[in-house]
Amino acid sequence: MTLRLSTLLRQQLMGVRETYVSTNKVAAVNSGNKLTDSDNKFLTEGFRPGVIFEALGFTEAGNNAIMVAGDITATGPQEMVVVTEVALVDDAADTEITLTMYPQSFRDCFTYGQMAIYTGSQPASADVAPTGTLLLLITEVSVVLVPGGVANGLSWDEPAAGVLGKDGTVWSDVGLATGTAGWFRFYANDYRIAGSGLNFDGAVGTSGAELNLSSTSIVLAATTTIDEFEVTLPLS
Repeated sequence: MTLRLSTLLRQQLMGVRETYVSTNKVAAVNSGNKLTDSDNKFLTEGFRPGVIFEALGFTEAGNNAIMVAGDITATGPQEMVVVTEVALVDDAADTEITLTMYPQSFRDCFTYGQMAIYTGSQPASADVAPTGTLLLLITEVSVVLVPGGVANGLSWDEPAAGVLGKDGTVWSDVGLATGTAGWFRFYANDYRIAGSGLNFDGAVGTSGAELNLSSTSIVLAATTTIDEFEVTLPLS
């Protein structure tokens, strides 16, 4: 049993900055203080609520600034609400725009994320597509999480002594199928389920696993709640 991190997560934690370059697709909009993308790539490029990034290339100089991503619409044309020091000025999508994301902490990466629980054995790599039957998609109080939104995503306590644990909110879901839980994968908010995304995984058991449940028997339409979950950064 091992906690496995995806390559993208390891790169993020080591300080690699992801960059999205768009030609004549991204515009700035004053109303609602948001960016729009007619190419609909904000989510697939890895933007999610809380990401800090730098925008360059806008005609209006004041729009070339450091921003914090807020809600992102999942349908196109995608809109991303942003927090900026000065309100955006309307700026048409007629130039090459570069959006460079700053690395985030482990906690930041998985705030507003969700956890999928599967049957079978944990894959050898967190970069491969999931195996087994999907039994649960754990969110806050079992409500479906729409990528790009903060509502119903999972949240965490403050880290203490190198340990990051779930907060006091209810982490749960109703069974999507009947089966025995074998492993989990925790996805960032953008939820690239096919693999190669920002995620980590581990084994599921009743003791001694990365995720311990009172029972690994998941029943269709029955609610499973996760009372405790911790990720520990090892001393060595």
